[in-house]
Parts: sequence; C-alpha cells; structure tokens
Amino acid sequence: MTDYTSWQIIGRGTERTCYRHPEDATRCVKIARSDRTKQTLREIGYFSYLSGKGVPFEHIPRFYGKVRTSDSVGIEQELVVDRIATDASGQAMETSPSKTIDQYFSSPRTPDEIAAFWQAIGELKEWLLKYNVLALGIDHNNVVVNRAADGGIRLILIDGVYDTEWFPVSKYIPFFGRKKILRRWARFMEKLHDRYPQLFAA
Repeated sequence: MTDYTSWQIIGRGTERTCYRHPEDATRCVKIARSDRTKQTLREIGYFSYLSGKGVPFEHIPRFYGKVRTSDSVGIEQELVVDRIATDASGQAMETSPSKTIDQYFSSPRTPDEIAAFWQAIGELKEWLLKYNVLALGIDHNNVVVNRAADGGIRLILIDGVYDTEWFPVSKYIPFFGRKKILRRWARFMEKLHDRYPQLFAA
C-alpha cells in the first residue's frame, strides 16, 4: 500500500492534506481521514459523473480516481501547474503550482494582465453554464490562475467541485442548474469587487 504521507505536502486544510506525486509533478492526491471523508466522497462522485457525461476538464483538474489507505480516503487528480517556459520540442522546462487569485493579485498587475484575467473570467463562466457544472464555492482561494508558456491564462477551480442538493434537480435539469450557477457567480463577483476594487476601476 502506498504511503502517501511520505510525499511532499503542498497544501493542508481543515479536512484534507494535499501531497505532490514524487514521480509525476503534474499529479497530486488529496487525503482525508476516514472520519472526515464527506467532501472527498462528494467530489469523487461528481468528478465521475462529469467524466461519464464527457465534460472536458478545461476548468477543473483532471480526475484520475479514488485512493485508499488503512485509515483514510483520497482523490488523485491533476496538480495544476504553470508552464513558464518550453524547450525546442515544446516540452515544459519550468513548472510550479498555479497561484490562487489571492496569490496572483498579491503583486501588482499590468493593464494587459488585468484584461487577460477578465477574459479568463468570462471563459470560466461560459464553461460552467455550458456544461452545467455546479461548483459549491467559487472564490479567490479555490480558483487558480493557470499560466501557459505562450503567456495565456485560464482559471481553474481546484476545490469544492460538487453540490449538496438532497434532490439533485439542478444537476440533471439545466434550467435549474443555470439559475444556481448564476446565483453563485454573482456572489463570487461581489467577493472580487470587495477584495480587489482596482479590477473594477474604469
């Protein structure tokens, strides 16, 4: 049985610890103790559902499956990394975990970078609505700004990709899903406005 606790810790929350795969820097596992598995099991179920529907994982990490240890359960998925530079063959030469929105805006950004961010915001919203993806919480700490070698960016939800409806009408009926997504999106935009008013300056 794999000892995930011997891997490099790259994040820790109240319920889970995230470890980087020692042999594949683009993968990680999120491990929860067996008495705190509710969120992880919900994510595993929802990722499996999205995979079955053929939803492209453009704005959420790729899903590689469920993992177990003697006293915990986890999820193996893509570790979203920036690809800062490439070699002559186009392979990434330098990678590092993508920054959350909060981390990204901890440094001053140029007008071009802010414009690119707004374009990426629009693309994320369009994707959520197109595929009826019900992310529970969209905020500055669970959305990362993923940078490509060509300078482009996209926003990726790295946490909270599941829903808690007892009767999942929003999951199966896009009309209700759209209404829920738009409500959550409005809250996300309010948080952005409160936290980064400079982004909304004329």
